[in-house]
This record gives sequence, C-alpha cells and structure tokens, in this order.
Amino acid sequence: MVLDVVLSVIALIVLFIASFCDWKTREVPDWLNYGLIFAALGIRSIFSIKLGWNILLSGALGFLVFFLIAMLFYRLRQWGGGDSKLLMGMGAVIGISLPFDSSSLSLLWFFFSLLFLGSIYGLCWMFYVAIKEKKVFLKEFRSQLSGWKTQVGLGTLSLTFVSLGLVQTFLWYFAIFPIVFYYLFNFVTAVERSCFVKDVSIDKLTEGDWLVKDVIWDDKVVLKKKTLESDDLKKLYQLKAKVARVTIKEGIPFIPSFLLAYLMLLFGKDLFTWFLGILF
Repeated sequence: MVLDVVLSVIALIVLFIASFCDWKTREVPDWLNYGLIFAALGIRSIFSIKLGWNILLSGALGFLVFFLIAMLFYRLRQWGGGDSKLLMGMGAVIGISLPFDSSSLSLLWFFFSLLFLGSIYGLCWMFYVAIKEKKVFLKEFRSQLSGWKTQVGLGTLSLTFVSLGLVQTFLWYFAIFPIVFYYLFNFVTAVERSCFVKDVSIDKLTEGDWLVKDVIWDDKVVLKKKTLESDDLKKLYQLKAKVARVTIKEGIPFIPSFLLAYLMLLFGKDLFTWFLGILF
C-alpha cells in the first residue's frame, strides 16, 4: 500500500536524523519529534478521505497507546522527554489496523523489539563506556564485588540450585544464572555510579538528563531531582551565577534502539526466514 511506503520512508528518515542527533548531542530537537507526529496523522488524514476514516483512527489509536506507555516510562524516570515524544510519533506511524487482524499486533511487536534490542544496545554501550573509563570503572566494580551482602546473596542462590540439582539433574544447567546475574547487576551498577553520575556546569545540561540531587540555593530547594525538561533548563540557566554545578546521571543515547526496532519490524520476518534457510 502506498500509505505504508510513505509512512515508512518518513519514519526512517526521522529515525536516522534523530539517532545522529542523539549520538552527537544527547538531545533530539522537539521539531523533529512533533514533526513526525503531525506528519503521520496528517498523511493518514489525507489518505483516509479516499480509503476510509479507519486509516486515521488506526494512527490515532497507535498514538494514544504509545502516549500512555511513554507517560508511564517518563514518570518512572526510565526515559527522557525526547524518547517519549518519539515513541508517540512511532505509534502514529505504525498504528493499530482496523478491523483487527494479525497486522494489528505490529505496534506490540515494535514495542517488544524496542525493549529487547534496547537492552542489548544498552549493555553494549555500557561495555564501551566501561572500557573507555576503565580506571574509575574498575575501582567502583571492585568495591561492588567486595560487599558482603551481594556475596551472601550469590552464595545462597548458587547453593539453592546445587541442592535442587541433586534432585533434578537438568537444574545443574541453571546454576550458572545466579552467577551471571550477579556480575551483570554489579557491572551495570558500577558503570552507572562511576561513569554516568557526574557533577557538571549548567551550560552542559541537556533535556533528558536526570537530576540525582536537589538543587539548593540559599538553603532552599529550587529544583527537586527529576528528569530535566526545557522549562527546567531555563530555570537553571537563570541561576547560573548562583549555582555553579549540579549532579546528574547521563542517559544512554537510546534513540538508535528505535531505529533498530523499526528495521526489525520492517525486515525482521524476512531476515528470520533467511537465517532459517541458511541453517536448514
């Protein structure tokens, strides 16, 4: 369908530009996110005149579902404003086809792909940062591993699986999972504390940074810890002469995960079939 091609091309262009901006500046322009939302709904409106209003309703439903999810993730401080707005735009692009059929699940498939590929991408990025900042990372990582609570927890889990393995032999294979989880959890925590939490000047703040400490001036809290929005940045810029530095946790440039997930949605089935063809 021509509509699908037009929406896909626009989405890919926006995702490529947004990924580049996120890599370079850790910030995605609002006009790009809002542009995707209005373009997707506008194009659907034009096509719906000839093809029926289900075309527009499909995009509106997709936008609404991802709007609710984006707000949830934003309130939980898992995503910044740019990620949330882009998710809404992708909801308008992908939509929920009406009447319901197998293609109506494309929105769900994209979201799960985003979470899965985003996790892999996030871990790869953390490994890159850990290698780049290996001195400060290793110091924090060793400190994490030396904690008696985590060692006791690891020992308890491993002992549990070993005991169960005496009853069911196949459970021996699962004994490695507590060890992997233990080191992975401590690795992620060490990277966040040593490489992502920083004291920076207000000039270097960007929308989406996580403020991990309240900003205090003259014994008053002028800004509570939160994900920074454009209004917060304006407020902090006004206090630049009074507040020298603030403590933030930098986020991972997550937008490339959107691009990977959308490519998976468009070509994943063909790639999976091709891979099975090679194996069998």
